[in-house]
Amino acid sequence: MEKSEHIALISIIINIILLVIKYVFAALSGSAGLAADAIHSASDVIASITVFVGLKISQRKSKRFPYGLYKVENFVSLIVAIAIL
Repeated sequence: MEKSEHIALISIIINIILLVIKYVFAALSGSAGLAADAIHSASDVIASITVFVGLKISQRKSKRFPYGLYKVENFVSLIVAIAIL
């Protein structure tokens, strides 16, 4: 596993932990703000998973693309940027 994949995986794990913590405290306290932040953390998890998948796809090599599908990283970055916007 490359360093970038490892970092993306750590990001996914941390965001899931934050999502669970925020959701639990929102449920216990009844805080609408904390519930909204839990939803925001869910979108961060989705973005992190998208980046991880994009990194995995970009490393695929074939006869037609001997250096891999490295341009997929740019496309995934664009998707995540649109999702954030």
